[in-house]
Order: sequence, then C-alpha cells, then structure tokens
Amino acid sequence: MQIHDQMQAATHYALQGLAQRSDVRAHNVANLNTPGFRAERVDFESTLRAALTRGDAARAAEPIHSVDPNLPGPNGNTASLESEMTGMMKDNLTRDAMVNAYNWKTTLLRNAITSR
Repeated sequence: MQIHDQMQAATHYALQGLAQRSDVRAHNVANLNTPGFRAERVDFESTLRAALTRGDAARAAEPIHSVDPNLPGPNGNTASLESEMTGMMKDNLTRDAMVNAYNWKTTLLRNAITSR
C-alpha cells in the first residue's frame, strides 16, 4: 500500500511496528521459564524517526529486532514479566494515540470532502 500523506504513513508504520512488538512480547512472556531463553525487543521508533527526517515515512526501513541486553537470571533467561507487562501498557497507550491520530485525520478528510 502506497501512502502519500506523511502522517498517515507514519501512523500506519507505527501500528505495524507495535503489532510486531506485541508478538515479540507475547513470545517473551510464553518463554519466561525456558532455561537459556534470550528475550527479544523490537525498535521501530528509530527507523521511523530517520524516515521522517528524510521526509518519507512511507519508505521507513523494517523495524529492528534485537536481543534484550538484560542480564540473565539464575536459569540463563533474560525475560522479565515486569518489564514485559510495563512495556505492554506503554505500547497500548501508544497504539491508542496512533489510532486517535488516524481517526482525526480521516474525520478531517471526510469533512473536507463532504464540505461540512
């Protein structure tokens, strides 16, 4: 899908990044008790920031997947339930903000088209 509006492109990209991050967080939580498991992280903000700086959010690079730098626990696992739950709450607030921004823009366009 090609999007020419920077705000809509950025919102679309952020929502996709948040969805990927949600999948990774769920995988991390599912493996909390797996010995030697290395938790992962998804960073879409830095690639989106770089794309917005270039003025082309529609061509943002893929989100960056990396291994969590936390120190492993006694069983060699780096996943933390507290960290994942806190991150999920933050991600939900960000997702709500992105959906609100998208809805605002859609309403603005709808009103302009219908001359309200």
